[in-house]
Amino acid sequence: MSEVGYSRQGNESDIVNRIIRAVVLIVVALILAVVSVSFAVHHMRLKFEEEYKGITDSKMQTVSDVVQKCVSGDELVNDPQGSIGKYNAVFPLLLADTSTDSYSKEDYALFLYTGGQLSLLTTSDESATFAVVDTQISDWLSADNSITRIDGANSESMLVPVVDNTGKCVAVFEYKCSFGELSKLGNEVENRILKAVIVSCAAGVVLFLIQLFIPKIIMSTGKKGGKAL
Repeated sequence: MSEVGYSRQGNESDIVNRIIRAVVLIVVALILAVVSVSFAVHHMRLKFEEEYKGITDSKMQTVSDVVQKCVSGDELVNDPQGSIGKYNAVFPLLLADTSTDSYSKEDYALFLYTGGQLSLLTTSDESATFAVVDTQISDWLSADNSITRIDGANSESMLVPVVDNTGKCVAVFEYKCSFGELSKLGNEVENRILKAVIVSCAAGVVLFLIQLFIPKIIMSTGKKGGKAL
């Protein structure tokens, strides 16, 4: 085989190696870009959710303290219907959401506790589920009738024992906050940013290929036409 043939094979092999290296570098760069952005966005999302839930925790604790001081166990036992009418007018004002953009849903329910059994007196949403129903009474009922916090999969609940004048627990109030909208917002933001990064990377690759091959195509066309460019 002539030296020209060997030289041509060597050039072709060198071109193939360069193309392979370029493809590998591009793939690695894309993966690193997507992973880096994904990690950063997810970290920011967690910090935002942590701060949002921290503010919600403060409000829930404050409302729970007010409920424990204001709701009378004696009224609930002696006149359940009359007291429920009274508290139905008070609870919506107490739990009113004053924010313009809320990413959580707040619900409450008041249960009468007699003979080791719970019976619903009033609730903000008939379709809502409450943690106290599926929680062992011993997990929230203590000697000092303190407020108990229950963490769900995507919610938080405050269980507030209501006592009579003897200090006996006769009812329990649950204040529940669900974070479905907050989780939905986080998913949407992450997806949009990741899509934007992928599109940007793809556009960068296309522009790189254009500026890499267009000059060669022009030069090749010029040579075929007998012109020196």
